[in-house]
Amino acid sequence: MAMGGLLASCTTAQTEDEKINFLLITVEDISPMLGCYGDPVAKTPILDQLAKDGVMFTNVHAPMGVCAPARASLITGMYPSSIGANNMRTNRTTLPDGIPPHEAVPPPEVKCYTEFFRAAGYYTTNNVKTDYQFNPPITAWDENARTAHWQNRPEGMPFFSIFNIMTSHESQIWDRANDPVVIRPEDVILPPYYPESDIVRRDVARAHSNNTIMDREVGEIIDQLKQDGLYDKTIIVFYSDHGGPLPRQKREIYDSGLHVPFIIRFPNNKLAGTVIDELISFVDIPPTLLSMAGIEPPDYMQGRAFCGKYKCENPREYIFAARDRVDSEYDIRRSLRDHNYRYVRNFRPEVGAYQEIEYRYNIPMMKEMLRMRDEGLLNEDQMYWFRTTKEPEEFYDLNKDPHELRNIINDPAYADDLERMRAALYQYMDKIDDKGLMSEKELVWSMWPGGVQPATKAPVLDQKENYFELTSATEGASIAYMINRNTAVPHKRWLLYHEPLPVSQGDTVSAVAIRIGYKQSKEVDFILN
Repeated sequence: MAMGGLLASCTTAQTEDEKINFLLITVEDISPMLGCYGDPVAKTPILDQLAKDGVMFTNVHAPMGVCAPARASLITGMYPSSIGANNMRTNRTTLPDGIPPHEAVPPPEVKCYTEFFRAAGYYTTNNVKTDYQFNPPITAWDENARTAHWQNRPEGMPFFSIFNIMTSHESQIWDRANDPVVIRPEDVILPPYYPESDIVRRDVARAHSNNTIMDREVGEIIDQLKQDGLYDKTIIVFYSDHGGPLPRQKREIYDSGLHVPFIIRFPNNKLAGTVIDELISFVDIPPTLLSMAGIEPPDYMQGRAFCGKYKCENPREYIFAARDRVDSEYDIRRSLRDHNYRYVRNFRPEVGAYQEIEYRYNIPMMKEMLRMRDEGLLNEDQMYWFRTTKEPEEFYDLNKDPHELRNIINDPAYADDLERMRAALYQYMDKIDDKGLMSEKELVWSMWPGGVQPATKAPVLDQKENYFELTSATEGASIAYMINRNTAVPHKRWLLYHEPLPVSQGDTVSAVAIRIGYKQSKEVDFILN
């Protein structure tokens, strides 16, 4: 059987009556700095074994190199720049030009994909990071808290659980600066964009050591799954929210900021040791997870399923990525990558490639690199990131130049591929309705008219003879409900309304409506008669 057929056939529900469980372990800020990906100094035995027991994907990429826009994509299956989630941290209290802290407002049909799992009978939990560029709607999760766990589900329910590990986050480079390192600074291999320096080596070693600690934490979660007798009833998925935590990695539009590890372990080690080089974007992950559960992905999603019952037969040709405002710094960059090349379009070439990100100054090696820059101690490769203006276009041969340091935009040998990818980039921007060329104020006002958050209209109940329906006049609103919410019933929680419900005379139905990016409606109570 062809690989596509294997990935389609082995990942759906075990039987008609028993749905497969899902455990997603997401970590912060790592490129494929793992032993299973060939990193010679990494000490990550748990993840190395997970890759041996499962399927390792070698070409998975975030649509933006920073967490909140990337996570907006991960929860919706949409490109951040198509749903108003492209500027980092929309909830900041200090935004320019009178822009209020705000939430992204996707088109009305867009949902958190976990709602489709809930509608299919899954108990969904998130522990605990969201950071979606909008507040998580009440309808997204059964549990969204530090105590959220598959163990809390009602008996017999399949689960879909996410655990987020912070240990590898950028901030841990300085927060753990005085902790013992597992990887010695003298052993790390520096990429060519880093200078030789004890400080640089120490921080790179710290990042590797944090990954080793993270690896152990992954093992603890998997051990709990085994202790609960669920290991071979669960699909385990491991990935990072974007590329590495260090300077010229996080926030950047190159592989150093976008390329992530991604591993799937299927029950009973099906397809153990398989390696797949297919191009995959974060927008592909929600439809794929739905597909693996046997749930048909909605048509609006911009990604394509690469596994499961609804696997798309045609592999992805390109990876699209973007960079807009990050913290206080504005830029407009768009990128298209295939297996061999990256094309970058810089819409603000007057802005330097390096930008003054205050948060990043906490990393000792960032200050060290700036000192060495100012003292003329950096070579050409190391200075490339610090150029004070950018070319309008960049083009890189990823086979010859994997660190993307040689812009060959004017090399006639690449003219045909350049033209192909230039045209494809603009086609992507048009297809997804890329909003990145709008000013941020114009974008916000298009979502929140006059800078005021729109409100979801409260649910209305329509009772028939044997069933009732809940609706909201707000297009795209989701509805959560409880029946007799004040009674002492185990596992009492807000449920997702997704189909008409039977009438039981005298019951009280409490309901609330929410559309992503809108203010939640007031709660209303209805007494069935």
